[in-house]
Amino acid sequence: MFHLESFWFRPNESTSDDAGVNIDECILVWIQSEPADEDNRSSVLRKMVKNIRWLAKKVSANTIVLHSFAHLGIEKANPDFAEALINEVSERLITRDFSIHIVPFGMFNEFKMHVSGPSLGKVFKQF
Repeated sequence: MFHLESFWFRPNESTSDDAGVNIDECILVWIQSEPADEDNRSSVLRKMVKNIRWLAKKVSANTIVLHSFAHLGIEKANPDFAEALINEVSERLITRDFSIHIVPFGMFNEFKMHVSGPSLGKVFKQF
């Protein structure tokens, strides 16, 4: 997870006329789902939401960006599972009044980010 001052992304398949999406202060969550997560779905979901909320509260951020980033590990969960997990995390965070953006799933994206400097600017969690 990253506490960002700004985040911009654009799907690689976009035309040059597409300006992309620019988001001000936010928490960017890169998500890598593994096969074991499919057997522990409820635990993984609970821990993800808890940790995202914890960091957002610590840095007073209300906007969360969820980004599937399958390059974080060797083993990957079924893509349908991974996408459904991201959507469920989104739904749970929305019910807690967070503003949510989901980077398009299964696409390569161009992106720029400005990571905040304090120690909580970069937080790694693995379940």
